[in-house]
Amino acid sequence: MLIIVTSADIEDLLKEMRMQEYLKTISWLEKNVSEHSVAWVETVKQQDCFIEEHLPVFYSNCHNSYYQNKGSNWGRAIETFLNCADILEDYVCHLTGRYHFLDKHFFDTIQNNPGYDLYAKDDGHSQYIAGCFAMKTEHFINWITETDWDYLNIMMLNLEKSLWNFSRENKLKNFEFDNLNMEWNIFGDGNPIRVFV
Repeated sequence: MLIIVTSADIEDLLKEMRMQEYLKTISWLEKNVSEHSVAWVETVKQQDCFIEEHLPVFYSNCHNSYYQNKGSNWGRAIETFLNCADILEDYVCHLTGRYHFLDKHFFDTIQNNPGYDLYAKDDGHSQYIAGCFAMKTEHFINWITETDWDYLNIMMLNLEKSLWNFSRENKLKNFEFDNLNMEWNIFGDGNPIRVFV
């Protein structure tokens, strides 16, 4: 499995918190799932991301600061990465670098339940949590390349709904997690709130 980890190295008041979250993810991946390949995709900064001290970084260099929809910028970054990468693995896992696994539940569940097209958690609103999911490589590539990221931005359709819609429209065989055994900060424009899923 290829684990694509995304980051947004942004100069803001929460930069130090973001850095610590990314470092925690790097450490966890190295200790717990070193048998998988990791590709780190920086979606905002164009060079000199601190992650380079720990892992190679792919700079998408396609961030559109006028986009209001962060998922559209994510999609464009991943599409740029796919245009430059040959993925040999059968599955791709996406992980937002600020999200943290509490254990290996996510990976163990996939290993113990083979043959699905998509492994994801419904967020309760007919959407999938896009911060962590795994998908057969062919479907992942099709979803990314077939999605009109400009349209998603204009219509303010979120990434989570886009993933849900793609899975339904293409009749994917989905494994739906009850929980991911993860935690992360949700902060938007305010104070961070820790969530556990």
